[in-house]
Amino acid sequence: MKKKIQKLSVRKLTLLIIVTIVSLFGVITLAKYIIEEFHGYYLNAKNFYFTSNRLKKNNPTYLINNWSGVGSFSISFDLLAQKNEYVYSEYDIPYTVSFVCPTGVTCTLDKTSGTIYNATNSHSDTVTLSVNPTRTFNENERLSIQLIATSVSPYEETIRATFEYVVGKQGVTYEIEDAPNQVYLVLKITNAINYCKVKEAFLTYNVNDLIDNSVYRTLSAENKAKCIGKYIDLSFNPSVLLLDTTDSLITDNNWTATTVDGTSYLNTLNITIEPISTIAIKFYKKNISNDYTYPITNATSVIGVNIHD
Repeated sequence: MKKKIQKLSVRKLTLLIIVTIVSLFGVITLAKYIIEEFHGYYLNAKNFYFTSNRLKKNNPTYLINNWSGVGSFSISFDLLAQKNEYVYSEYDIPYTVSFVCPTGVTCTLDKTSGTIYNATNSHSDTVTLSVNPTRTFNENERLSIQLIATSVSPYEETIRATFEYVVGKQGVTYEIEDAPNQVYLVLKITNAINYCKVKEAFLTYNVNDLIDNSVYRTLSAENKAKCIGKYIDLSFNPSVLLLDTTDSLITDNNWTATTVDGTSYLNTLNITIEPISTIAIKFYKKNISNDYTYPITNATSVIGVNIHD
């Protein structure tokens, strides 16, 4: 009977310890939350706002699936001296920016410090991180990059975000670079496949033969046109986006048009992309306040992209 009571006491003591530990973590978390909220209220009372369209206090993670695993890319974000489009900070806000990049890439900021000036109408400053892989990343590998920005004065505030790139199957990937109040967006398409497929026989090559990129680069322009990396079909709504018709990718027979309010606008574009290459296509936005960044900001692309052989 005595042993049974002792065992019961040990169990109760163990349970009490567990509950105490859990409660302690809860108290610490609550205290941290209260401190952060109080700090935020204090800064807001001083009309101080240090925000961003990407970086936040809670360090959000942006997942970019189907990264090609090759080729350079960039991450741009805005640092803002505003609470919203109507409420702004009353100070110039100098800031610093840093990053944490893994091995396998080199990272370079276009600026590591700057100032958001109260006198300007934008109340913002843009920072861009350039990322250059030093090796080829394999399927399912992950590349995690963290960006941190800290206001220097009159108050210190730190915001950050993590950008995680996941390598998909080797092939063609695409992204949209954009920002609020930017007049145009840029669609970037990357072909990570290192060969093309013969569509029209030439020299000693037959239809459906595969030609390695190193050989493809030595072909004449006429023969390159007979060996295609990938076909890309683009579709878009001209009520939302207008294709930059000065782009050299546009030819007389690779587009279709639709009529909007009595005016004809391009709404599809059919192009090809060479092996191991990237192309960029500019679209003008009807509503410049929208941000069509893909895949970081938006889960779906405003431009339809169909990739096929």
